[in-house]
Amino acid sequence: MTTVARGKEERMRRGIQVGLERIMFFSDGVFAIAITLLVLPLTDAEIGEGPVGPQLLELLPRMATFLLSFAVIGRYWTVHHRLFARFDRADARLMTLNLGYLCGIAFLPFPTSLLGGHGDSTAAVVLYAANLVLIGSFSAAMWAYGAVGGRLTRPEVTPAEARRTLLDGLAPVVSFLPSLAIAPVSPTAAMLSWLLTIPVSAAADRLGGTGPEPSRAT
Repeated sequence: MTTVARGKEERMRRGIQVGLERIMFFSDGVFAIAITLLVLPLTDAEIGEGPVGPQLLELLPRMATFLLSFAVIGRYWTVHHRLFARFDRADARLMTLNLGYLCGIAFLPFPTSLLGGHGDSTAAVVLYAANLVLIGSFSAAMWAYGAVGGRLTRPEVTPAEARRTLLDGLAPVVSFLPSLAIAPVSPTAAMLSWLLTIPVSAAADRLGGTGPEPSRAT
């Protein structure tokens, strides 16, 4: 390879890396704003005169939904970084899927606020669960698109690792889907069904880790 060709290849490589960095910086900004907006329903709550304790007890549902959504956004931020750490390039379709993913993240403070104030409402529970299903679906779609056949991933990402990561990404989607059907009958039972995330994620880990790891073609 000539010096000119090597220089051109290096410039292209740097351009790809800068592209990935811009996507991650933009994504981090969306995550930071969304996770900050979660606390607004608590900061806007008015504490009147009289005993503070009973008034704080009334805010417990909002505190609980804040902690839940904080944990959800924190987990998806971690997952996002893990995915993009395994990509070595991006294209227009991946960026479009990433925007859909970030749309769900940016929207999450609204159903969180709604759920905190109207946790006994079927519509509030359905909207919250549907939002998380949307986010999880876009996350899995990003990985499925980028990792199939090693389209956008680094060479060291094996097919077994790609399969395992995809199953992990689909676990929250599978966990929250049943609540969409349960909510019209019992919103409380629908929210309790979200605990399915624990066993479903454990099952995904076992399924993703079973079987011999196939060798990657060189």
